[in-house]
Amino acid sequence: MVINAMERIMKDLLDEYKNRLQLSCTCDECLDDILALTLNKTHPRYVTDSDKIMYVKAEFVDKQNMTSLFVKLAECAKIVSDKPTCKMTTKGE
Repeated sequence: MVINAMERIMKDLLDEYKNRLQLSCTCDECLDDILALTLNKTHPRYVTDSDKIMYVKAEFVDKQNMTSLFVKLAECAKIVSDKPTCKMTTKGE
């Protein structure tokens, strides 16, 4: 099995910080949109076993590397939050 370690890392980061990102909607569809957009702006890092994700994650212990990931996440969260496409926000319009 081939796994993009960055997907797990970014999902964990989003789960950790979603309450601080001032999102207009936190439904699963919006969170998935944020994750997808962020992953499209992030270089993939593939591993062959989920246990090996921690080796990739260890590279982001460095504050500068982690800050870089968080900035990408925050930028994408703002984009999605400014124009959510989920059913929850388009119902009332």
